[in-house]
Amino acid sequence: MIQINKGVAFLGLISVFALSSCALTPPKSLMDIQAGEVFVLETPLTISPNHSRSFIQFGEVTGGSFNRREPHCRIEVRNLSEQSQTIQPKRFIITQVNIDEEMIALRNQPIQLAMNDSIAPTTMTDGVSAKMLALGGYERSETMDLVHLYLQSKQQPNVYRLTCSGSLSNGSPADAPRSYRPQRQQIEKILGEIGHIENASS
Repeated sequence: MIQINKGVAFLGLISVFALSSCALTPPKSLMDIQAGEVFVLETPLTISPNHSRSFIQFGEVTGGSFNRREPHCRIEVRNLSEQSQTIQPKRFIITQVNIDEEMIALRNQPIQLAMNDSIAPTTMTDGVSAKMLALGGYERSETMDLVHLYLQSKQQPNVYRLTCSGSLSNGSPADAPRSYRPQRQQIEKILGEIGHIENASS
């Protein structure tokens, strides 16, 4: 049986996380929403006390939970509050666009490594995890491909970004097209009447 040194495996995993956590600014050929466009929030949106985000799926606000097997969006604020926070309908300038990947923890694995500001961290056990794919290992852990739209408003400076994601997937073709990183049309379908993206001149 092949033995893998725990220290080597751990360093390898750290390298994977470092590479995966680097969000990239995409060209228009990869993402049809670009910096300088506008996110329009059409309805008030409430952030629960001591939370930083609220989730949107199928055109409805779901609060702090959502179905990871379907595309979703989430609106995030910079600072937590012990009181609920209401984001008012507003036009927000998109100052930056990044594409990224979010890893989701596998079950029954005790040692956790956090990545980005993910909902749940990726885990490993005995120095080996699903991300050992990078070291010639076994299976690919489930991830969500997402896009971050960083938002700016002088009237509501605490609003941080809109993040939209495809469904959770380990790369299986059966998950397509739900698992694809959402573009403009898919994002507006997720948001429904809650909001949309438009050109700055609109």
